[in-house]
Amino acid sequence: MRFVMAFFLENFMMYENMKELRKELDLLDNELIKLISKRFKFIEQAAIIKDDISKIRDNERIESIIGRLRELAKDNDISPDIVEKLWRFIIELSIELETEIFSKK
Repeated sequence: MRFVMAFFLENFMMYENMKELRKELDLLDNELIKLISKRFKFIEQAAIIKDDISKIRDNERIESIIGRLRELAKDNDISPDIVEKLWRFIIELSIELETEIFSKK
């Protein structure tokens, strides 16, 4: 067990302390916020383009997205289940936003 831990620390640990690691996480969070903002601006445009509120939830499209992202997760060494849960949450928030904007048209 000691060998495994030493191997892990030597080959995978990039940060020596939590302060350094948290600084990098904060920078990554900053970039994620920018990307999420950009994504939701597209969602706002979709709400304006759609001509029928029933078109907001497209289950076929949702499942297509989830399938594609599960494969992408595998290719990027992240749990497909985590990615699916995260994206289903993002999609539900997107549907809420679209519905809100559509209702104001």
